[in-house]
Amino acid sequence: MQDDFTGFMELARARNHNAGRLLEAYDWKILDIGPGRLKLDCHVPEQVLNLGGTLFGGFTPTYVDMIAIWTCMTTMPDELVWLSTVNMRVDYIEPIRPPGFRVESHLINVRRRDYLVETSFFEPSDDADKPSRLQAFAITTLKKARDRPLR
Repeated sequence: MQDDFTGFMELARARNHNAGRLLEAYDWKILDIGPGRLKLDCHVPEQVLNLGGTLFGGFTPTYVDMIAIWTCMTTMPDELVWLSTVNMRVDYIEPIRPPGFRVESHLINVRRRDYLVETSFFEPSDDADKPSRLQAFAITTLKKARDRPLR
């Protein structure tokens, strides 16, 4: 599974993936990964900034969607399958400024084909174990597709 997942992440972070290219995911750093958890340092590219120089709020769910999907996929031991986001709530707490932010994402519940993921955005920190202020928080519900492998 880990090889498939790593390959999928590389594809999603590649320059030819639309959402990955928009968010410049190829510049993100994976800090921690394991079953049901993901910690990343994410880049905020110029093309997603608002006129005030902070992350345009409408792009926050794009980050959340990609990261929540990846978090779910860390729990798929046999074969990666398609996931559809069916519900997402994002709370905006502080403006997100360039150059980036830290994300911690955790799978908090799995029931049959439904996944519930929490994703927290923090100000960057030099200490990987102590992120600073919370900037945004999201809860995402995803549904695993039946009989639809990713590859």
